[in-house]
Amino acid sequence: MLSKGKRQPTSQSISAVYLAIFTGILFVILLINGFLEIHRTKKGFYLLLEREATALIQHFEQNLSELLHILQTSQSLYGMEESILEYLVDALRRIDQIDGGKTPSPSDLQSLAHQYDLASIELYDLQGNLLRSWPSPPSLPLPSPRSLLREVIEQRRTLATDLFGRPLKEEALFSLAMERKNASGITVIRLGGRTVKRLYRQLAIQRAISDLGLRDGILYFSVQDEDLTYLAHTNPESVGQKEEDPFLKGVFGNPKPVSRTYRPKGEDEVFEVVKAFSLNSHPPGLIRIGYASEEVRPLLDQTKRSVGLSIFFFLVLGVSATLLIWVNQNRAFLKLREMEGRMRLAERLSSLGHLAAGVAHEIRNPLNAMSMGLQRLKREFPPREEPLRGEFLSLADIMLKETRRVNEIVEQFLGLARPFDLKLKEGSLEALLRHLVRLFQEEASNRGITLLLSQGDSLPIVRMDEEKLTQALINIMKNGMEAMENGGILRIEARPSKDRVEISFTDSGPGIPEDQMEKIFNYYYTTKERGVGLGLPIAHRIIEAHGGQLSVESKVGEGTKVTVILPLKGEGAT
Repeated sequence: MLSKGKRQPTSQSISAVYLAIFTGILFVILLINGFLEIHRTKKGFYLLLEREATALIQHFEQNLSELLHILQTSQSLYGMEESILEYLVDALRRIDQIDGGKTPSPSDLQSLAHQYDLASIELYDLQGNLLRSWPSPPSLPLPSPRSLLREVIEQRRTLATDLFGRPLKEEALFSLAMERKNASGITVIRLGGRTVKRLYRQLAIQRAISDLGLRDGILYFSVQDEDLTYLAHTNPESVGQKEEDPFLKGVFGNPKPVSRTYRPKGEDEVFEVVKAFSLNSHPPGLIRIGYASEEVRPLLDQTKRSVGLSIFFFLVLGVSATLLIWVNQNRAFLKLREMEGRMRLAERLSSLGHLAAGVAHEIRNPLNAMSMGLQRLKREFPPREEPLRGEFLSLADIMLKETRRVNEIVEQFLGLARPFDLKLKEGSLEALLRHLVRLFQEEASNRGITLLLSQGDSLPIVRMDEEKLTQALINIMKNGMEAMENGGILRIEARPSKDRVEISFTDSGPGIPEDQMEKIFNYYYTTKERGVGLGLPIAHRIIEAHGGQLSVESKVGEGTKVTVILPLKGEGAT
């Protein structure tokens, strides 16, 4: 196969662009698929969390329904006395702390009454005299708390109440009395049965949340009423606070759980599951469960790593497969170009053959006549005067030399057009190369050129037409020597390689410019003043006829290397 330097065909450059475009498209497709895979994984994990939250909500609703049912049927506080007392004692302490123990104003009492849903707040001195109350005067006919006041005044109890041991009816009114700590006197609060039941429901909800035993990873579990006020929360400080959120308001009326991902102010991302609920005749509310982002992040990080490795693997696999196809395609393209070149060469040689057959006799006969006439003139008719005689003989020699040169060109022309008829037989390349070195030794010395022959170990026997192969190698050596006008080194190296022999001719000449590398095998192309441009093409034909290959590598300023590859047994030779 013929190699014309390092320049690639235009179609290969186009194919390289297509390969880069295909690689980019493949990378984008894999990247999109990776993002979709991460999204599917994230969505699947959120679905599992939503199912877990739904199961927790169902369990919570069942426990809460049982607790509320016991409240309605038993008319008792069902073990919630201590929790309710803590809530009401907190109200009494808040009243006592207003203005550092000073007597609160009616507006202060009204604000606390509304906050704790109390029917009234009354302040007494230690003798049982009413100092201030809300409402003032009382709008309801309230019973006198004398018995509770007496128990506190006589210091039989620090806290007295009639809340327990009575039927829990909405129309009932319950009282608590406690001695003030920051001032002298007694505080009495009253609340209705409806408020007690509401407290019970709120505390029952809180207990139901506590009984769930939430695992790590759940940030909060909360219950809100129809006004989005927290009735219960895993964070007790949030109880009683109200939240404004259009998304939560839109959940009311939807029987199925709804999930979302949102980021509270100054906090990490939260995955939340919300469900509307309504127990018996009670107003509707919302149950919310929030999951920390740490629940999803480790799995997503692992998925991202897996997707990244998959993208890298499939990208390398796809590019490798495409590159392999591209290489095979270019090989086929080069073979096609070589076949086209051979076809063009065959057509050209056919034309040259016809031209040579028609012109050869017409040229050679006059050339022979001219050559013989010049020889006779030189021999028989030289001038007798010495100056003219010398000039005459010099001109005759020049004309004879040029006549022989024209004859050689005609012979090369005929040899190029004529099909080769190789006479193959086994021969020694070592002997042939040594013969070439001896043949050119004197000419090389005259030109200031050093011939270096390196044959390594013994070369194997090769089937060859010694005469034709010698002609081809002479043409190559002539080109190398003529390239070194100011002398230099011509290295001839031969070495066996598997089933072939490689012979390289490396000169130290100026090298061949890249723009001329495409033309060096064209017929009649030459850069030498007196060259014909047939030596290298003829050498190429002879080597191809032996089933071999000829390639040329050159770099300006460093020289040229011509490599001949011959099969050991003459495969492909014709």
